[in-house]
Amino acid sequence: MTTVTDVKSTASNSVTGSLTGASNLGKDDFLLLLVTQLQNQDPLNPQDPTEFTSQLAQYSSLEQLFTVNEQLQQLETTNGNVVQMTALGLMGQNVVVQSDSFTLGGDPVTLGYKLSGNVDEAQVAIQNADGKTVATLNGSALSAGEHFINWNGTDNAGAKLPAGEYQIKILTTLNGETTTGGKPLLKTSVTGVDLNGGSSTLVTSAGQYSLGKVTSVRN
Repeated sequence: MTTVTDVKSTASNSVTGSLTGASNLGKDDFLLLLVTQLQNQDPLNPQDPTEFTSQLAQYSSLEQLFTVNEQLQQLETTNGNVVQMTALGLMGQNVVVQSDSFTLGGDPVTLGYKLSGNVDEAQVAIQNADGKTVATLNGSALSAGEHFINWNGTDNAGAKLPAGEYQIKILTTLNGETTTGGKPLLKTSVTGVDLNGGSSTLVTSAGQYSLGKVTSVRN
């Protein structure tokens, strides 16, 4: 004669076998366990209603978590596609990038600075890879906002500087004192876009920059 204990054991083995090879317990597996437990409960000692209600609440919470996770994954994919389409739309456009570094090639570079307030003097100091200032450009625009200077790639003596990586430092003064309200900018044309997974990198004649560094698009 088959006892209730034997039935429970058989059911448990059956459910365990169906889950073999699964690394995570999903909502379908959870429901299978719950139904199997109800089907094979001891008729002389049925499932406690309070405990059963608790298990149903756990299942409901688990199902909601799975749904939220799926929606977040879909949103992440959508956002990544939007970012990539935005980057591709910048091909051939002139963009303003907030960055303190750039690559000097054979063409002039448009350097800039953004001021948070009016100043008495503004200078764009260009440093080489060794941190030495090789050129200093005096800014004529001293009011708050974005301002740009075309630089032909020569040092203070007028000699052509070698191609390579350079740094930008913005020096400002107000009432005879040094201020720190200037931010370095570059205006450059987008010649290509590298799509790396969910991120996008803009390729320009002045270097490569992430889409997040772009502050504006200009003619």
